[in-house]
Amino acid sequence: MNKTMNTAPVFSEAQKEAILNSAGKKVALTIARYEHTIEKEDLAGAGETPVYGVFVSLKRFRQLRACCGFMGESVRLAHALDQAAHRAAVDDIRFPVIENHEINEMEMEVWVLFSPELIGAEGEARKDFVEIGKHGLLVVQGEHRGLLLPSVATEMKLTPETFLEQTCLKAHLPKDAWKNEKALVFRFQGMVFSKALKDTVPEELAPQVLVAPKGPSRGDMARLADHCYRNIGKQYENMIPDPYLPGAFDGNVNGACLRVRLSTISADCAQIYLNRPQPLQSTLLGLSQNAAMAMRQHNLKPAELQKTALCVFWDAQPLGNVEKADLSSIDTRHSGILAIRFGKWILGYAPGKKAELILEDVLKNSKFESDEATQIFSVRVACTDIAFMTSTVQKPMVRSTPRPAAVAGLFYPAQSDVMERMRDGFFSPDGVEKQDFAGALVPHAGWKYSGNLTARTLEQMRLASRILVFAPKHHALGVDWGVCPAPRWNLPGRPMEGDENMSRALAEAVPRFQLDSLAHDREHSIEVILPFLSKLAPGSHVIGAVMQGGDRYLAESAKQLAEWIASLPQRPSLIASSDMNHYASLEDTLRIDQPVIEAMRALDPEEMLKIVRENKVSMCGVLPCAFMMMTLRELGLLNRCVTVGHTTSADAGGETKSVVGYCGMLFC
Repeated sequence: MNKTMNTAPVFSEAQKEAILNSAGKKVALTIARYEHTIEKEDLAGAGETPVYGVFVSLKRFRQLRACCGFMGESVRLAHALDQAAHRAAVDDIRFPVIENHEINEMEMEVWVLFSPELIGAEGEARKDFVEIGKHGLLVVQGEHRGLLLPSVATEMKLTPETFLEQTCLKAHLPKDAWKNEKALVFRFQGMVFSKALKDTVPEELAPQVLVAPKGPSRGDMARLADHCYRNIGKQYENMIPDPYLPGAFDGNVNGACLRVRLSTISADCAQIYLNRPQPLQSTLLGLSQNAAMAMRQHNLKPAELQKTALCVFWDAQPLGNVEKADLSSIDTRHSGILAIRFGKWILGYAPGKKAELILEDVLKNSKFESDEATQIFSVRVACTDIAFMTSTVQKPMVRSTPRPAAVAGLFYPAQSDVMERMRDGFFSPDGVEKQDFAGALVPHAGWKYSGNLTARTLEQMRLASRILVFAPKHHALGVDWGVCPAPRWNLPGRPMEGDENMSRALAEAVPRFQLDSLAHDREHSIEVILPFLSKLAPGSHVIGAVMQGGDRYLAESAKQLAEWIASLPQRPSLIASSDMNHYASLEDTLRIDQPVIEAMRALDPEEMLKIVRENKVSMCGVLPCAFMMMTLRELGLLNRCVTVGHTTSADAGGETKSVVGYCGMLFC
């Protein structure tokens, strides 16, 4: 390590200004797609200064827009600044692509890092070597790396211990990994300079760089809507459509919605490109194709097509989650509000209406929760209608037909005889004594990896005539908490019966749940368990429910479920479906899973949920598991836990660098 890095570099005012102007020019020109390199001569004599690294941070309306850096054992300032500025301009994939016009509204910070030191202390003692406001942190363990600048600790009001924890989480490690002897913890110092980004753009380049946001004009919108109308008719008849409307706007956009109005119904075809905007006209060609296909599927004729409306949006700007979103910068004459939650989105546009009221309408129409999972964006909007609201949030769909097997042939064999042989081979050959366990936790991976543990867990349970299975929801389709209304679960070979009346009663007893077939259409987390239940309890009926988000409603919903169960003539068996941590090394997976398993063994669902959230454990079914345990506790049935096993995908011959954990547990 270069000794000169252990002392703070000294820069004159002229050099500080040169650093800022050079970084800003590089950022602005890179955003505008111009080639430019920062040379050592640009930094007023500071270009050869050895540094530990440089970070460039961009903020718009006080919200982080990009932050990237360049580090090395000892790098020259000019090279590090050039690389960091380039990366901040185009490489931060956490955010939408930065457009030229944003340069007018962004603040830039340049961090010059120095004095890197490995903290040689062990365990808890490491926190004694971290000084808030002075040090930044870097945690390295295996392939995991996490860095936080000194300002993070002061802005978030962190202590040395919580600063270390946050750095571990940034590295996708458990928050206490900094105590582990295998983790390397470095501290470093830094100096920061800041300036409005637009003030760094040379006057002669301003006309090319500082441009207004571009979007379609009113005339473009009317012509493009009519163009889509004509293309729908051609695509319906399998004729070649006109892919391009000459002279009309075809810049990149974040999304579009084509609203098709027919004599009997109105329907939206929409597309969003949040992080990678796409050309408008190719987007519209795809939407008109989707509209034509939907009309054919529903036996609707082109003669019934009365009008097409069009809404286009661009310049997506993150405003934070719904609890913290700052709406003060939104001019609703030209901008709308986009809300995104678990892959579903809704756009509201009402010119002249207060932004707060538009957000209210957006949340009301989408039924999105007002929590950190709902992210808010402002978008520039052009629209053929006076106001517009469109959404990919589907209304619940209730089908009274059997639910077909969706993952047979993927997670387990599709041929009934092959499936039965494989399944039966997982059970104990001599059988086991069944006990009156009230609930169980089982995994839902491919049978190769978790079938044995699922069988060994469920075979110990005396199953009731009705079985409630709560599982995570891995797809955006359908409502967040959805009960399957199907009368039967079709499987290779013998199906598993459902119970339409009991499914409906469950949704009525726990208002957070809704009957919804869509939420179950592609879901595997219940289906992979059903053949085991079909073998063990062929006369039983399964009521399945999937859950996504809504931690704050668990306790209340568990009480409601327990009250309903207590009113039934016979108590159903409860099963939670979940895998444990995903895609860490074998060693890390066992370590990450352990405190979660200990909390379950301690019969403490709140502590389990806290550990999973704080440590960012990727336990997909933590909600169903906590929900089941809370319900059992309300019923007085959470008194003892039996751990059947804790395994990983590596136990079945999978690789050890990236594994998934599984746990089988029984409760009574």
